[in-house]
Amino acid sequence: MTDISIGRAARRGLAGLFDARGRDDRAQFWFFLHLIFGPLTIVQMVIQTVMAWPSFGASPAGDAGAVPANFAMVEGQFRAMATAAYVAAGLYLLGSLLLLTATARRLHDRGRAGWWAVMLPLATFATGQGQARRMTEIAEQAPRAFAEFEKNPSPDFSGLWDLQVKMQAGTSGPDWTAILGGLVILWLVVELARAGAAGPNRFGPPPE
Repeated sequence: MTDISIGRAARRGLAGLFDARGRDDRAQFWFFLHLIFGPLTIVQMVIQTVMAWPSFGASPAGDAGAVPANFAMVEGQFRAMATAAYVAAGLYLLGSLLLLTATARRLHDRGRAGWWAVMLPLATFATGQGQARRMTEIAEQAPRAFAEFEKNPSPDFSGLWDLQVKMQAGTSGPDWTAILGGLVILWLVVELARAGAAGPNRFGPPPE
């Protein structure tokens, strides 16, 4: 593409939301990806901040109930983060669906069949759900872990580290579906970042 601009990337990407024919070069694809995922990331960060903010009100300063209240604050934050993780998974799944045809065209430019683009939303869903489930499990472990910490408080920060380890250990273990999804996304990123065919291929002429 000789005319590399955000405006052209947006026009080309939006015009091709339902058309996977043809080829897109690297500049077109990555510009359009940032135009989609940039706003979605900002929305996700705002939602996570808004959801976690009320839990800060549970932390009084300097009274006898400060430690239990601080634990309540942290537990509330964990639960808010778990809910926000599901919201983030939904937002990124939406972004991957909007990027589906652009991914197919970028794969065409690489000489690959466009149906490989279907792996993007599937892998995004797998990794997002896996991370959200793990955060939910950690949030569910928090009350028991905090209760144990209150019975045997630590005079230094090592106790807080042990607390995190216990909450992590209480989860169901590795989520192999999410791990596989992450590997698929890594492969796609590497593939989509590589240069396309120099001349015409079975999917058409090089992008203009």
